[in-house]
Amino acid sequence: MARNPSTTKRRGRKPASDEERKDRIIQARVPEDLETTLKQAAEKRRMSVSHLIRNVLEDTFTLVDHIVADSSALVEQVSRDAKRVAASVRGDDCPQKKLSTQTLLDNIEAWQDVIVNKPGHCIECEAELKRGQRAYRGLSQLQGIPPVWLCEDCIEKL
Repeated sequence: MARNPSTTKRRGRKPASDEERKDRIIQARVPEDLETTLKQAAEKRRMSVSHLIRNVLEDTFTLVDHIVADSSALVEQVSRDAKRVAASVRGDDCPQKKLSTQTLLDNIEAWQDVIVNKPGHCIECEAELKRGQRAYRGLSQLQGIPPVWLCEDCIEKL
């Protein structure tokens, strides 16, 4: 005798409504120890293994997305810093090279008579200034520029 599905009673719980049902079911084979770990973790959190796995997957994808975004920002920052350091080593970022000699001289407020300790060059004639030699260092309010030097011959021409 064939059973009529519309009159047959279902055993177990009542089927969930369409709104409550999930779209798809995914099954995966896992080793026994992972199954045990998942069941213990789900029980500890008072949730089903299915909910635990869904939450872990969602959290993992969110975490990976954030890591990728943060890594991209980090790479950009490191790249900018590396370019800045390279420019500094090459002397490209040296304000003295960007400013004209006249602009630098116009911003000197006073000349300090000093004995040179580190080698340098006269801004006017490019004469080498050696350690122990008398020279004049320009004092300025400009921030971030290297020392401006004049040799004894050029200071007399001012």
